Amino acid sequence: MSCLLNNEHKTDHTTMGMSSFNVSMLLLLILSLLSFLSLNSEAAPEYRWHSCSNQTTFTRNSTYQSNLNRLLSSLSLNSTRESGFYNTTVGQTPGTTVYGLFFCRGDLTPNECQDCVSTATKDIVVLYCPVEKVAVIWYGECVLRYSNESFFSTMGEDLTFRLSNTQSITDPGRFTQLLGTSMDEIETRASNAPSSATKFATTEAKFSDLQTLYSLVQCDPLLSSSDCNRCLRTLIGYLPSCCAGKQGVVRLVGHTVGGGTWLWVTLEVEDERVAMGFGFWLEVEYEFFHGVLEEF
Repeated sequence: MSCLLNNEHKTDHTTMGMSSFNVSMLLLLILSLLSFLSLNSEAAPEYRWHSCSNQTTFTRNSTYQSNLNRLLSSLSLNSTRESGFYNTTVGQTPGTTVYGLFFCRGDLTPNECQDCVSTATKDIVVLYCPVEKVAVIWYGECVLRYSNESFFSTMGEDLTFRLSNTQSITDPGRFTQLLGTSMDEIETRASNAPSSATKFATTEAKFSDLQTLYSLVQCDPLLSSSDCNRCLRTLIGYLPSCCAGKQGVVRLVGHTVGGGTWLWVTLEVEDERVAMGFGFWLEVEYEFFHGVLEEF
C-alpha cells in the first residue's frame, strides 16, 4: 500500500512538473509572439502612385546619379524634422544638378514620416524610376519628388481622377450641400495657415446615423496661401462634374510642379472607418460602403 501511495505521489509530481513546464513554454511562446507582433506592428507605407519622365534619363555611374544618391540620402536624413518637410539641391553644374523635396501628411509623427521617406528614397530608384532624371512618388503618408530643373515654389497644374462603383447615393442634394460646407471649412483653414505651419486641415460631418463624411486637404508647404487656395479650389471645382451623388471610389490627384496639393474625402459607415482605409490622403476619394480601390 505504501509503495502504491509513493508511486502515486511520484506520478503526481511528474504530471505537475510536466504541466508546469508546458505552461511555462506556452507563456514563453505567447510573450515571444507578442514581442514579434509589437516589433512589426507598424504597417509599411502604402504606395499609391508614381510618375517618371522617360524624356530625360541619366547614364549609370554618372555625376548625375552620384548627385541623385546624395540628394536622396539627404532627404532621408532630414525626414524626422517637425515640419514634415524638406527640400534641397545637390550639385552646381548645369545638367548634373538635382533638386528634390519630400513632405509628409500633416498628422504623422516624425518617426512615421521617416519610415515613409526612407521607403520612398529606396523604392523610387530601385522599383520605379531607375534612370529617369524627373520622378515623383506618392504614398498614403508622404510624397517625394526630384528633377534636374528647379521646381520649388513654381505653379503648374495637372489632374487625374478615377471613379468606380458608380451607384447613386441616397439624398444627393443633401450630400452635395454637406460636402460643399466641409470643403469650404477645411480649404480656408489649410490655405490661411501661417507660413511656418503645415497647410493641412481635416474635418468630419454626420451624413446619417451610420455614415460620417471625413475630409482632409493638404498643400505643398512651399506654396503661398493664395496658390494653396487656388489649387484646392481647382480640385474642389471638379467634384460636382465628375462625381456628384455617386457612391464608390473617386480619386482626384491635383499637383503643382512644386510638389502637390491633395484633397481627400470619404463617406463611410462608422464601424468600417479603419477597415476601409482612412489614411488615403493623397487623393480625393469618395469611399462609400463597398467601393474597391483601384490603382491608376
